[in-house]
Amino acid sequence: MGIMKDKQKKGSDMEAGNVKNSDQAIKKLKAIFSLRKTKLTLYIVAVLWIAVFTQIIMNYMFFKDFKIAEAFVMTNTKDMECDLEVIAEYNNNFLSETDKKNILYHIADAIGLRIDEEITVNKVDTLTEYSYHKQAKKAKTTLKIISMEQETDSTITMKHYIVVRLNIKESIKSIENYRKMIEDSLLELDIKQKQVTVQYKGSVPGLMPMKDKEEMALLLVNELQGEIVFDYQQGESYTVYAYTGLINEYIESVGCKINIQVAMTYDEQLNKTQIYLATPIINQGW
Repeated sequence: MGIMKDKQKKGSDMEAGNVKNSDQAIKKLKAIFSLRKTKLTLYIVAVLWIAVFTQIIMNYMFFKDFKIAEAFVMTNTKDMECDLEVIAEYNNNFLSETDKKNILYHIADAIGLRIDEEITVNKVDTLTEYSYHKQAKKAKTTLKIISMEQETDSTITMKHYIVVRLNIKESIKSIENYRKMIEDSLLELDIKQKQVTVQYKGSVPGLMPMKDKEEMALLLVNELQGEIVFDYQQGESYTVYAYTGLINEYIESVGCKINIQVAMTYDEQLNKTQIYLATPIINQGW
């Protein structure tokens, strides 16, 4: 595993799962690992296997320079932040403890993150999780390798999943640079298949009227050159699912392609309307 030799770690100020489960093994895993901190990881792993991905040639040259952050900035919302989540399977049946730590160091090095504390190791039955968390004033980073046993044709094999999460406040446009750094680091590990979720969040004061919600959702979809697939309203919450050829991943739901979700919900305690824009869909509670 030559690519995963220990590298000199760089210092930096940057310190950085809705689809029903249908796979029986995933259900079993979620039942076993009910600890709150592992629920989201297992949910996203389920989505990784349920979602159908494709490469879209149309508009490829345009998308290379396309940044979804620019569309969200046009909303002029306050308290902007962005979440990037990358899930990938590492195609190797055996990984030693050193291998796993070197993978985390490799990704951290790629995004300029210094691992200055011990990597945490948690074991629950047949699942092992190596993780590192870094919290800064304007950024939060989580790196994980999750290893679990999987039985296929009476044969037990190990599956390894790499999970990278970044949360960035204020300078949300930089998320695209970090996405590229992470994807490049995975390519260096010969990992090509992955699920990438990007989610933007902001707010506007008070309760946004329904007409304004519809206009904002349409603005975002139009900026992404997309078409609305369906929408619905429940109480003060409004959600739009759409599809655009500019984004090279999608999921299928009730026979429709979806790779944009816009959601708005009212927070009564804060007296704010929260605005979300995600691709392909929101992967956490809102």
